[in-house]
Amino acid sequence: MSKISQKNFDKIAQDLLRLLYDSYPVALSTTKVASELARDNEFAGRVLAYLEQKGFVLKKAKANRVDWLLSKSAKEKFDRLA
Repeated sequence: MSKISQKNFDKIAQDLLRLLYDSYPVALSTTKVASELARDNEFAGRVLAYLEQKGFVLKKAKANRVDWLLSKSAKEKFDRLA
């Protein structure tokens, strides 16, 4: 697997946040996020975990899957930008 630069990783993270913003308040599965971004589940999960550490997304674990939702504070920040 090739390495991705931090700059490109950040761009993908921004795209992911936009995707979650557009679907708010509906949570999306890791598989759905990966499909929308044309990335594999492992990479999408890594980006989502990074955004969770930053406080931008919330993880909602269910039986055999994990759903992700934009955090309320991130939603408010996006709303102010729009």
